Amino acid sequence: MPSMAVCNFLVALATALVGGGIVITSVGYGIGMSMFGPGSGFWPFILGLGLLVIAALIVFDTLKRYKELSAQKVVFVSQGCFGSYRMMLLCFVYVALFPLVGFYLASGLFMIAAMYMLGLRKLPLIIGITAVFLVCLFLLFSLALHIQLPQPFFME
Repeated sequence: MPSMAVCNFLVALATALVGGGIVITSVGYGIGMSMFGPGSGFWPFILGLGLLVIAALIVFDTLKRYKELSAQKVVFVSQGCFGSYRMMLLCFVYVALFPLVGFYLASGLFMIAAMYMLGLRKLPLIIGITAVFLVCLFLLFSLALHIQLPQPFFME
């Protein structure tokens, strides 16, 4: 069983690789500003930078608490890990649903399932939070920024 420190370093490495890949790819799409706003690679570039910062923070925190984290062994078959595995599976299903049902429906289903998996059991609250969040996303991206989010395959 690996220690928590080793797992943290592996997570930081994976996060840095994804973030670096996003940064490098987004530069090719243009990250500069024009009279029409930022280039199409601007926000992915910011996301990639954010992931690089998070990777650095994970490494810094792990180095700061190295003795403590080295003593902790990670058991991949513990109950807590199975909750993480279920959430990862839900994320994969969410991404797979994008081309089929579009961003809004996939996001709504994801939010409802995630809140339920995290222990929220009040259905009116779950639906209310989901609806408010999706309306805010629609107002921001579709109306204010005029950015079309992924639509279902039958609406393209």
